[in-house]
Amino acid sequence: MKQTVIARSIIIVLYLLLAVVMFVTGRTHTVLIDNKGAEDGSFKAIKEMEISVNGQKPVEFFRNDRDKFTVQGQTLQVAVDYLDGSEIETYKLHIPLAEDAVIVSIPKLVEGISPALEPFIMNE
Repeated sequence: MKQTVIARSIIIVLYLLLAVVMFVTGRTHTVLIDNKGAEDGSFKAIKEMEISVNGQKPVEFFRNDRDKFTVQGQTLQVAVDYLDGSEIETYKLHIPLAEDAVIVSIPKLVEGISPALEPFIMNE
């Protein structure tokens, strides 16, 4: 009897842990990649580049472009190719679990200006 209760308790705990892991790793987020400069001129948009998000197909960006990606999980990897023969720069960001949508400013990310990733509220 005691062994049965212990075995069932262990199984319940394992199911709960599995549910938490599946929720965190399976959660999808909308990521808006933005290539706009600041209105005050503190940073400028990048003239031309290709962006790859989490290894997806690269997308070409010009000044003032914005595009939407859907990613799964909390880790966001952004690869920036300036199309000038220089090395591709890769940045890793963490998406907060509670956020459905975030916006990433590539000019801020490249310049090291914080925060480059901000919450984005849709349908407001």
